[in-house]
Formats: sequence, C-alpha cells, structure tokens
Amino acid sequence: MRTILLCALLCAALPACTTAVPVVREAQKCAPSAAMLEACGQAAEIRAGITFGEMIEVSRGDREKLRACAPRQKTLAATIAECNSNIDKYNAEIREINARNAKQ
Repeated sequence: MRTILLCALLCAALPACTTAVPVVREAQKCAPSAAMLEACGQAAEIRAGITFGEMIEVSRGDREKLRACAPRQKTLAATIAECNSNIDKYNAEIREINARNAKQ
C-alpha cells in the first residue's frame, strides 16, 4: 500500500519537473522557379563597319530582349523580397520562443 501511494505521489509530481519545449518548424527555403532564374539574352555584338540601318536592327533586337526579360526580373525581385519578409517573421517567432524559454 505504501509503495502504491509513493508511486502515485511521484507520478503526480513528475509533470511539475518538466519544461514544455515548443516544436520548431524547419526554416523556409527561397526557391524561385527555373524560369525566373533564367538569364536574360545577351546584347548583340556590334561588329566593325556596321551600317546605321544594321545598328538600328541590333538596337531593336536588344530592346526586345530587355522587354522580355524585365517582367521576369521584376517577379524574381518580388519573390525574393516576399521570401525575406517571411524569413524575418519566422526569425521573430523563434526569438519570441527563445525569450519565453529563457524566462522559465
């Protein structure tokens, strides 16, 4: 009887000795799509002796490459900014958990 009472008291006191540790989630990865990471087209080389008309065509081609690339670069910049914002929020949560644990 005495052993049962001692075990009951020990089981009742045991949870008071533990500290709840929150589960920490894995950090977010910033993984833009392959299409976003695709390099923009290179500017055309200007050869010696090019005519004015050819120069206009080279310039037009370069502008088209830039026009096609600009939205992708804009989307990439927005994606990275959003990802960094999410990482900042995550780190703030971790700091809060660490501060709470430090008080215990």
